[in-house]
Amino acid sequence: MTIAGISEIVRDAFGLWITALFDAILVPNPTLPFEEHKEAFFWLIEKLLREGQIRFCPPNELWREGCDVWDVDASTIVSYLREHWPASAKSKNDLVLSDYFYALPAILWIGDDGGITSS
Repeated sequence: MTIAGISEIVRDAFGLWITALFDAILVPNPTLPFEEHKEAFFWLIEKLLREGQIRFCPPNELWREGCDVWDVDASTIVSYLREHWPASAKSKNDLVLSDYFYALPAILWIGDDGGITSS
């Protein structure tokens, strides 16, 4: 998949909730249709996981200093995120997406120094 401005997207979303990553995709890619936006979101998450730029808390756990991170491969995490995506979502402003993002495991951003940042 090709999306513009990956560095800027990551920079703008760093340390914020996963909704910031989803929303930031559209800044350099404003004409992306909703289905392609969704696919870009999953693609970017997998890319960032594989590159070690993000991690996630295990499902149903909240982040706190010293907390475990979800120790599974990138494809398992992306599969989980896909399985929970609301089938009824038809646009980026659909209210069911708010519930979806709120219920996801917390995203953990890995800084250049290896430190973890979360919102």
